[in-house]
Amino acid sequence: MPKPENIIGKGFDKRPQNINKKGAPKKTVNAVNAELESLGHTEASKQDILSCYLRLINLTIPELGIKVKDINQPALIRVIGKAILSAKGFDVIEKLLDRGIGKASEHITTTHEGLVIVIDKDDAKL
Repeated sequence: MPKPENIIGKGFDKRPQNINKKGAPKKTVNAVNAELESLGHTEASKQDILSCYLRLINLTIPELGIKVKDINQPALIRVIGKAILSAKGFDVIEKLLDRGIGKASEHITTTHEGLVIVIDKDDAKL
């Protein structure tokens, strides 16, 4: 069994450069945001993201593949691009269209004893 190291005389009084006066760095989203902002990264607006989605689905498969492989592209482009190129590409494109344009509204129209009843599928409760 190794002998414990003698720590007497090796405290902060002898080594003041080891004192961390601010404490341990905070691991918060605000700290990450401040760091990213200091590096010049701005946040994307909702319109920026929607525009990017709608532009990505307009690319050809080879063009999208080039963007996905480019390590200098933003994470959003690489992640969404990989998802579009995957086996579930249709589902991904459908979700992007739903977010960018909105879901198609579905109406059910029926007649009962001369009355016309229109039900929106989104509003219907079972």
